Amino acid sequence: MDILTTIPVRLNGPDSIAPLLENVRQRIARRAYENFIERGAVYGHDLDNWLDAEREFIIKPFAETHTEGKDVFVEVILPKIELTNLAVHVAPGQFVISSDPDEDGLQLCEVIDLPVEISLASVDAEQLNNVIRISAVSAQG
Repeated sequence: MDILTTIPVRLNGPDSIAPLLENVRQRIARRAYENFIERGAVYGHDLDNWLDAEREFIIKPFAETHTEGKDVFVEVILPKIELTNLAVHVAPGQFVISSDPDEDGLQLCEVIDLPVEISLASVDAEQLNNVIRISAVSAQG
């Protein structure tokens, strides 16, 4: 019989979101510029260069959000690869799931906008195999 054990996932507060997303944006921008140069510095392909860089660096897992009464639940299906420093960054209206970049620059980063504002103190996140389950309570009375 297998014993299933969940692992708590590190929670970071709202102040961690802007620096994380800015770092991701800078990494993508640098790679998009490299794509521009590699394509012969031809103008008019800015969006293609950006999207190619984003696909190269960012893993966007499937996430599903639902509510039951005052409770908010998010389930995120992770890829079956090693993710370093997996974390959930919590703000009243969103979660950001992230990992550190691996040696190839590949990083998990997903912004999940919530249907309601939540109480930050109520957030719990745990991982079981390749699924993160996050729960919180609505801040609305």
